[in-house]
Amino acid sequence: MKRVQNLLGHYLIHGFRVRPEPNGDLDLEAMVAVFGSKGLRIGNMALALGHNSVVLYDPVVGCILQDVPCTDRCTLSSACLIGDTWKELTIVAGAVSNQLLGLLATASEDRSVRIWKVGDLRVPGGRVQNIGHCFGHSARVWQVKLLENYLISAGEDCVCLVWSHEGEILQAFRGHQGRGIRAIAAHERQAWVITGGDDSGIRLWHLLGRGHPGSGVSALCFKSRSRPGALKAVTLAGSWRVLAVTDTGALYLYDLEVKCWEQLLEDKCFQSYCLLEAAPGPEGFGLCAMANGEGHVKVVPINTPTAAVDLTLFHGKVHSLSWALRGYEELLLLASGPGGVVACLEISAAPSGKAIFVKERCRYLLPPSKQRWHTCSAFLPPGDFLVCGDRRGSVLLFPSRPDLLKDLGVGGKVGAGTGALGTGSGSGGSENALAEWGPVSTLPSLHGKQGVTSVTCHGGYVYTTGRDGAYYQLLVRGGQLQPVLRQKSCRGMNWVAGLRMVADGSMVILGFHANEFVVWSPRSHEKLHIINCGGGHRSWAFSDTEAAMAFAYLKDGDVMLYRALGGCTRPHVILRESLHGREITCVKRVGTITLGPEFGVPSFMQPDHLEPTSEGPGLIDIVITCSEDTTVCILALPTATGSAHALTAVCNHISSVRAVAVWGTGTPGGPQDPRPGLTAHVVSAGGRAEMHCFTIMVTPDSSTPSRLACHDSGQQLQLLAETFHHKRCVLKVHSFTHEATNQRRRLFLCSTATDGSLAFWDLTTVLDHGSPALEPPADPGLPYRLGSPCLTLQAHSCGVNSLHTLPTREGHLVASGSEDGSLHVFVLTVEVPELEEAVGGAELVPQLQVLEEYSLPCAHAAHVTGLKILSPSLMVSASIDQRLTFWRLGHGEPTFMNSTVYHVADVADMDCWPVSPEFGHRCALGGQGLEVYNWYD
Repeated sequence: MKRVQNLLGHYLIHGFRVRPEPNGDLDLEAMVAVFGSKGLRIGNMALALGHNSVVLYDPVVGCILQDVPCTDRCTLSSACLIGDTWKELTIVAGAVSNQLLGLLATASEDRSVRIWKVGDLRVPGGRVQNIGHCFGHSARVWQVKLLENYLISAGEDCVCLVWSHEGEILQAFRGHQGRGIRAIAAHERQAWVITGGDDSGIRLWHLLGRGHPGSGVSALCFKSRSRPGALKAVTLAGSWRVLAVTDTGALYLYDLEVKCWEQLLEDKCFQSYCLLEAAPGPEGFGLCAMANGEGHVKVVPINTPTAAVDLTLFHGKVHSLSWALRGYEELLLLASGPGGVVACLEISAAPSGKAIFVKERCRYLLPPSKQRWHTCSAFLPPGDFLVCGDRRGSVLLFPSRPDLLKDLGVGGKVGAGTGALGTGSGSGGSENALAEWGPVSTLPSLHGKQGVTSVTCHGGYVYTTGRDGAYYQLLVRGGQLQPVLRQKSCRGMNWVAGLRMVADGSMVILGFHANEFVVWSPRSHEKLHIINCGGGHRSWAFSDTEAAMAFAYLKDGDVMLYRALGGCTRPHVILRESLHGREITCVKRVGTITLGPEFGVPSFMQPDHLEPTSEGPGLIDIVITCSEDTTVCILALPTATGSAHALTAVCNHISSVRAVAVWGTGTPGGPQDPRPGLTAHVVSAGGRAEMHCFTIMVTPDSSTPSRLACHDSGQQLQLLAETFHHKRCVLKVHSFTHEATNQRRRLFLCSTATDGSLAFWDLTTVLDHGSPALEPPADPGLPYRLGSPCLTLQAHSCGVNSLHTLPTREGHLVASGSEDGSLHVFVLTVEVPELEEAVGGAELVPQLQVLEEYSLPCAHAAHVTGLKILSPSLMVSASIDQRLTFWRLGHGEPTFMNSTVYHVADVADMDCWPVSPEFGHRCALGGQGLEVYNWYD
C-alpha cells in the first residue's frame, strides 16, 4: 500500500525519525517524526517552554491539550525530556544535559560539568543527587555527552575534554578556532569523538583511554654515586639514544632499549665549558661533537668512542657547533670561533668503519657584530650554497666551493690549504692555511636581536625561525637571498625553535610558549604536543622520526625525556577544514582554473571568455577571504561539488583584517609562457593601520584534495599621497578606468563616507613626476596631498557600505548601497576637453556628469553590505536582512526580479561572477560563515 501525504507544505524534508517500541519492534501505528527546513510534523508531542513549563501539544489540531507548570518560576535555557509516554515523562531543565543509565550530566555557563544520580521520581522520596563535579574549562560549557566509561564536554574555550566519571581529565582535544565548539558526537565502542566548531570545521578524535602508553615525560635517573659531576648539556642521537656531558668532562650514553647509562669517555679539557651536538638523521650517523673554551673540538663515534678525533681550531672559545648534511652522504661540522670565523670540517669514515677522518674544508667569515657567531646552518640542494643564521638575527648565504665565487662574479681570496687534521694539530698553521670566505648575500637582523634558531631547506625554499616569534620563507635567486613570506606562529609563542616537514606534506612548528615546549600545527591550528619543561633557556634537544618523537631537557639535575609514538603528528582526522574562527569581513574572487578531463593540469581562464560549452565540473574558482581572526585565506571552490578547500592562509596581521584588493591576475609564466596555474597580486588591510602586499601563485598538485597548491610571496608598499577630504570615516573605495577613442586611458577613484556622500578623483597623472594633481606636503617627511575631487555626490542619508561600477556605452554605471537599506544607481559620463581648449599648456581636467539617477529607498530591510553590477541589465545586492536580491537594469528605475534567503548572518561582503551559461552566476557571501549560492537567470 502506498500513501502520499503533504506534511511540511513546500519546504524541504531533511529526514524522519521513528520512535522504537520498548520491545524493539515497530508497531503498525508507530509514531513517526518528520522534520525539515521550516517545520516539524509529528503526533502528540511534549514541549518544554522557556517559562519553565511542559505542555502536551497536538500539531494536527494546533492546540495545547495539557499544561504542567513548575513550582519554580524562572526562564530556562535548555531542557531534556526523558520518557516514552506522557505519564512517565521526566524533564531536566536549566542546563545542557545528557542522560544514561540513571546518571545525568549537565553543563552550565559557570564553566562546570556536574554528574547527578537520578532516582525514581514517580515514587515519594525520589531524588536527584549530585555525585560529582568537574572544573576544567576556562569558559562557558555548551555541550556534554555521557558515555558508559567517559564524560565528554565542550564549550566556548574551543576545547573538548574527556573525563572519567570520577572527574579526572583523560584527554584534551584542541584545534578549533573562534568562539567555541557547538556540537559533539561520540561512539564508545569505536573509540572516537567528533566535534563541530564555530570555525565551520569538523574533526574526528580517537579516545585513548586511561594511562595511554604512547607519550609521557620520564626521568632517566642520571644521579648516582658512580656518575660524579653535574650535567651541563644534553642532546639526542635519533629518537632512542640520549647523550649527556657533565662538568667533569665525561660523556654518557643512555639507550632506551637497554635503559641504562654508559660512560663513553672522559676528557678533563671539557670540564668547565662544553658544547655538545649530535649529527642529524634518525640514527644520528653515530657521531657527536664536543667543543670547549680553548678552541678544541672533539668528534666522537658513538659506537667506538676510542676512535674519537681531537682538533685545535682556534686560540679562543668555540661559541657554537652545528651539523650540516650536503646531499645524502656528505656530512659537515661547522664551529664558530673568535672574530666571527667559522671552520667547516668534513667528516668521513674509514673503509673498516671503525675510524673516522676529519678534514678542514674551508673557513667562513661572519659580518661584524657584538655577538659574532653562527647559530644554525643548512645546505641548499644540490649543495652549492650554505645558509647560516647568526646570533644577531641575520641570515647569510655562503658558497660551498671556490669556483662558485667566480661564477657569481664575487671577489674573494681563496686559500689552498686542505690538509687533514688530527690529534694535537696546531691552530696557527690551520688559520693561516685557509682563507676566510665572506657571504655573497645577507639579510641583516631578519629575526631581530635574539638570533636565528634554525634553518631548513625544503622544496626549493629556505625556511628560517627565530626568537622573534616568526618564521620566514626565503628564496635563493641569482645567488641572492630574497624574502618571500613572513608568518607568525601561534599566539604567545615568541621563541620559535624550529620547524619540521611531516609525511603528509605539511609542516609543524617547534617553540616555547612561556615555560612549555610546544609542537604546533599551522594547518590544523592545534598544539600537537605540550611539554612543561620550564622554558628554553636550559639545555634541550629535539628529534623526530616516523616511529617516534623525542624531546630531552635538563631539570633538577636530571635528564627528562618526553617520547610520543607516531612522530609529531596526532592520530586524528580533519573531516572538514576550518575556515575562519571569527566573522568574515571581505570576500574577493581572484579567477578561475579549468581542470582537464583527468583533473590533471589546470589552465587559467578569464571569466568573460568562458566558452558556452565549457563543462562545469572542470571549473574551480579561487576566492580570497579575510576575517577578524587576523588571517587571509585562499580557497578553491569547485563548481561541481560546492565544497571549499583551503589552499593556504596568511597570518601576518596583528589585528582584524577588514579589506582585500586583487589585481594583476594572470598565469605564472606570463602571456609568452602560459604555464598552468594562476597568479595575482593581493593587498590586505586591517586594524592598527596595517597593510600587507603579497603575490599568490596557484599551481596543480595531485597530492591535495583540490588538486591545487598555493604559494605566496611578500611585496612592499610605498605611501604616495593622501587626502582628508571627507573629514569622517571612509567606508569604501573603488577604482575604475575610462577608455575612449584617441584619448589617454584615465584612472578614477570613488570613495564613500559615513555621511552618505560619494567623491570621484582623477588619478591618471598622480604617478607622473611633478604632476599638478599632487599638492606638496607640509613637511618633507610626509606624503603628497591629493587635490580636490572631480565630483562630489550626496547619494544617501547615512553610511555607504557597498559600491560598484561597470563601463557601458553611455559612460559608467555606478551603484551604491547604504546603511538605511537604500540603493542608488546612476550613469556617470566622462568628458575630456580637446587639446586646443587647454590654456597655457595646462593639464586637461576631465569633467564628470551624472546623466540618469535613480534611488530605491526601501530596497532592503537592513544595511546593504554587498553590491555587484553583473551586466548593464543585471545587478545583485545583499543585506544583513539575509536576502540576496537580483534587479533588472535598463532605461528607468531598477526593477525587482527575484530574491532568495541565505543562512549566513551579519553579511559583511559579497562577490558575484558569471560561471557559464549552464551554471549561471555564482555568489559568495561572507559574514558569520561563508555561503556560496548559484543563481540561474
